[in-house]
Amino acid sequence: MGAWRWLDLGGVDGATMVNVFVALAAPVGAGRSPPTVLALHPRAPFANVGFHQEAEREIDLDYCRAHGIPVVRRVVGGGAILDGPWEEDYMVVVPAGAPGTDRSIPEFYERYLAPVQASLARLGVRAERSGLNDLASGGRKVSANGAMTLDGSWVLVGDLLLDVDPAVLSRVLRVPDEKFRGKLASGMGDWLTSVRAVTGQAPDRRTVVATLREEFAEGLGVELVPGELTAEEAERLERLKRERARDDWTFQKDHAHPRLAGAPPEGRAVKIAHDAVLARVDRKAAKLVRVTLLYRAGRIEEVQFAGDFFTQPFDGQFGELERALAGQPLDGPTLTREIGDWLGARSVRLLGASAGDLAEAVLAAAAVPPGSPS
Repeated sequence: MGAWRWLDLGGVDGATMVNVFVALAAPVGAGRSPPTVLALHPRAPFANVGFHQEAEREIDLDYCRAHGIPVVRRVVGGGAILDGPWEEDYMVVVPAGAPGTDRSIPEFYERYLAPVQASLARLGVRAERSGLNDLASGGRKVSANGAMTLDGSWVLVGDLLLDVDPAVLSRVLRVPDEKFRGKLASGMGDWLTSVRAVTGQAPDRRTVVATLREEFAEGLGVELVPGELTAEEAERLERLKRERARDDWTFQKDHAHPRLAGAPPEGRAVKIAHDAVLARVDRKAAKLVRVTLLYRAGRIEEVQFAGDFFTQPFDGQFGELERALAGQPLDGPTLTREIGDWLGARSVRLLGASAGDLAEAVLAAAAVPPGSPS
């Protein structure tokens, strides 16, 4: 495929971080731009919400506003996180047909995370694949990743945790109370690590970036030639940043179902009429599935799915699926069949959950007695 492009963008803002690979996808996919590997990092902290998550349920918005921390929504799935200068990020944007794009997203991860593992090894961190999309050292995550196909391209986005303070990371997440926040920070310390934690010192960022470039070039068997954004890519990036700075993008999941706005906390249900119940539950599949359900007389009136699962394509037209389930009976086999048929008819693939997982979460919400915890 000839030489690939290397883009070292240095420190960027959160809006650039979550939109730059989107801006590159169509030009790369159409061959107007070469396959590209990027290195970049947040120059200041920002709260980063997964595409299928409700920002208001995941992020302490009052804290973020009081401390000037932007909240952005990305097009990649996964969970909410505070990103910041303590990490080094990388992105790969290649056209369909490039090596590693001939099979599936899991195989794509396998090929394109190999250079990241090699980079970590050179930095003194032995890392192994953990689940679908992470790299872990000693059972603790040191690199989180997401992948998708977009506008004719295959995309990998990920980070290396150079240093990490769980108390800082947990502060932007919404929790029931401060005691729980302390437990969350302690838990994050148990499942997150960093290059500093493993090796005893934070690496020089220039060394990290140079290592990533060398390992991606060697691991993919390509020459990485330094370049810049094209005029088309720069224009697309600025337009995306303007469009996705609006609340109708950032809070799209929060405002999608006005009838469900009065739902109780997770694990509870309330009667809103003599025969209508509104409930919320969280259920863990490979990834988390959150369900808000309004039902009456054994049938769904309205439902919303959220969580840190992934879909391919990234949006998955979930609003259409939610509308299609209105009127369906609260019956496991029926719901599993309806969800599976809908996914198959639209060529939407779930990663981190299945049609059965979504159906089970709906039934779990319906099983919560009104006024009682689950």
